[in-house]
Order: sequence, then C-alpha cells, then structure tokens
Amino acid sequence: MTKPSQLCGLLFVFAVAAFFQACVATATQPPARGFVVTGPPPPPIQEPRTASPAPAATWVGGYWHWTGAEYAWIPGHWETAPPGASWYGPRYVQTESGYIYEPGGWTGPPSSGTIPGESRPGESRAAFH
Repeated sequence: MTKPSQLCGLLFVFAVAAFFQACVATATQPPARGFVVTGPPPPPIQEPRTASPAPAATWVGGYWHWTGAEYAWIPGHWETAPPGASWYGPRYVQTESGYIYEPGGWTGPPSSGTIPGESRPGESRAAFH
C-alpha cells in the first residue's frame, strides 16, 4: 500500500517533468525563401531603360515573377531604395527535385557588395534563357 506522502512525491515529480518538457526549445528551420515551380521562366524580354525620374532612383530590371500558376512579366521600372539598400533580382535555381523561384527584393547597405540586378553577396546567379 502506498503512503499519501509517496503519492504526493510521485505527482510532484511528474508535474516537474511535464513543466520542463514544455520548456524545451526546439530548433526550427527558417521559412523557405523560394517556391517550387513547374520549370524555368521564358527568356527575358528586352526593354529600354527609361530616364531616371530622380537622382536617388534605382532601376529594377524587368523579370519573370511566379504567380503560383504561371510566370508573369514584371516590366523594368524605377524605385526609390530604402536607405542604404540595394536591389537584387529574382533567381531561378534548378535542383534535383525541380526548379525553385526566389523572388528579388531589397537588401542591406551598399557595403554588402550587392549591385542592383546582380547576385546576392556570396552567391552566384543561375539564369535560364
């Protein structure tokens, strides 16, 4: 027969174990930047670069954007960069499991070495034409 103090001690041990189990941090992967797509984009559309509307404007070259069902052409245009940021274009990467589309965007200060429309720091661009 179990004494009440032993039963209370057992319940205490289980409660402490449950508490610490709830406090365990688990590592999670960062969200994926890319999307699996059906294949490479069509060849880029050649278009003229218009005159800059402002001295601080950055040219964002036209590119194929994945809509979730197909590629849509986003024409080249001028944008005002966030302070210290540079534009990097989208990437289309072929992997063993298919193609990955990574959208373009703005990245950190110019000291990172990123040139608008070029690869991200430390990465090479894979373009499909």
